[in-house]
Amino acid sequence: MRTRPIPLSRLLAGDGDPALRVAFGRHGERTRRDLVRDVSALAARTAAVGTGRWLLFTADSYAMAVGLLALACGRSLAVLPPNRQPETLRRLADGAVGALVDGDVAQLAGLPALSPLAAGPTGVGARATLDRDAPLAEFRTSGTTGEGQPVQKALRHLEDELAVLEERLGSLLPGDTRVFATASHQHIYGLLFRVLWPLATGRAFQTETLLHTQELLPRLRACESAALVTTPVHLKRLAASADLRALRGICRAVFSSGGPLDPTTAAAVAEGLGAAPIEILGSTETGGIAIRRRHLDGDVWQPLPGVEIRRRDADARLEVTSPFVSVGDDAGGGRTRALLGDRIDLAPGGGFLLQGRADRVVKVGEKRLSLPEMERALGEHPGAEEAALLVLEHAGERRVHAVVAPSPLGQELLAREGRRALRAALAQHLALRFDPVLLPRAWRFVDALPRDAQDKLPQSALRALFADRATSRPTAPKLVAEERLADGLVRCLEVPGDLAQLEGHFEAFPLVPGVVQLGWVLAAAAAWLGGPPLLVGLEALKFPEPLRPGCRVTLELRRSADGRLLRFRIRGERSEHASGRAILAEAAVPGAT
Repeated sequence: MRTRPIPLSRLLAGDGDPALRVAFGRHGERTRRDLVRDVSALAARTAAVGTGRWLLFTADSYAMAVGLLALACGRSLAVLPPNRQPETLRRLADGAVGALVDGDVAQLAGLPALSPLAAGPTGVGARATLDRDAPLAEFRTSGTTGEGQPVQKALRHLEDELAVLEERLGSLLPGDTRVFATASHQHIYGLLFRVLWPLATGRAFQTETLLHTQELLPRLRACESAALVTTPVHLKRLAASADLRALRGICRAVFSSGGPLDPTTAAAVAEGLGAAPIEILGSTETGGIAIRRRHLDGDVWQPLPGVEIRRRDADARLEVTSPFVSVGDDAGGGRTRALLGDRIDLAPGGGFLLQGRADRVVKVGEKRLSLPEMERALGEHPGAEEAALLVLEHAGERRVHAVVAPSPLGQELLAREGRRALRAALAQHLALRFDPVLLPRAWRFVDALPRDAQDKLPQSALRALFADRATSRPTAPKLVAEERLADGLVRCLEVPGDLAQLEGHFEAFPLVPGVVQLGWVLAAAAAWLGGPPLLVGLEALKFPEPLRPGCRVTLELRRSADGRLLRFRIRGERSEHASGRAILAEAAVPGAT
């Protein structure tokens, strides 16, 4: 039975069942009574420090909800950093009163830092009804077309959108549905779908972010009813899982946002789950705009209730008017009008088709080039999975630079004939359609495009790939020493300062991605087993401390007594960087027949 939604402004007013479960995770379950208690305690603690701008960054989604509501109680503004990098926090700390964070963070120039869930006084500070018109949160745009900009949202922008989400999509989710997510709650899509919508409708949400399918799928299977809030890059991994069919009848809805979902992934998820993923189109400035389900709508987007869309005749750009828009021109009646950089064609029945970005037409050598058009052309080549382009100056000239994620065919060509052969094949393909002066002058081939937590392609991440013009960079750590044991092996590794996989992770604070460390573990396992391990799955994955370039670490790999598990860890002198267990198929166990 569906629970009657509670407006966001009245979440603390005592409406609803205080024993209702609102969140669950490795630290147990939280009820609505817990929420009111924790918000009240934190509101008192923040009030003692001061009112104003507060940084709010948490790994735990329940802590995020507590922090956001506590700051609203005290009429303070929650500033949501898009990541936890020291330079990001340092910039946003300017002018802040304090910071609400969980876990260890870099010192913020003496800024008071409070843990949202630490014990404190209760019964003080919580307001029964929150001010709908008061500024609630400050987000950052993705920076897809430049540097990310601050965007403020009042409580009413989020509250009104939650009501529309429930009206349009709530029937898909029974009241006992548990909400899981790979999308970050530091961005508006993740905050709305994984935290605030469940809170307002009585659906419990997972407090942790489960990025690995090996962690996520077992937890989904353990539910009677579940929903997943994710992005195209994570959904693509899920679609490739052989265990997807086990979620039929359990995973009632999959939501995807941050970029277009390719038809192949959408079809694979629909086939596996028996329900097509629901794509959400929106932006930080506008909130939600439209949805589509490819099995029903094809490529056509259907506006959300209360959202008015228009195609501007001069340049075919999308104009959006709705109560959720926070940056634009006043349209009256609590609605705001915003002009976006997306070009559209109107479709029958009130929908529309996206036709690329209007603001990505550039001039190179006095000739105009639509970057989306060339990106689509690259994507049509059998050697390219996807591509992203940008224009950078070199020796006083503007030149097109290409970042390409090769397809399996392209990876085969790379392995057989090298970068030059794949580059020549792609350039020859483009030369059939584009003037020679427009062809890319620099290329980078990557396993995947450097998308952020919202599945966007920030310009800063693309530029970072070309910061070092050297073409020869190490792709593996230096093997300093190795000891082979009866039940495993131990390797001493040195992380090169110019490791190729550091590109895009991250410019101000380079670190080795967890998936790269897993690759080192599997390479060590292959060396010890005498061939690539056949895995059933991975479990208990942890990456407690970032691994930085220039570090020397020990990779330890041990087989369990029954031969079914490979336990591993990567540790430095003072801390552990990775640990977990690899579950082996029977054929992968040495001596198995």
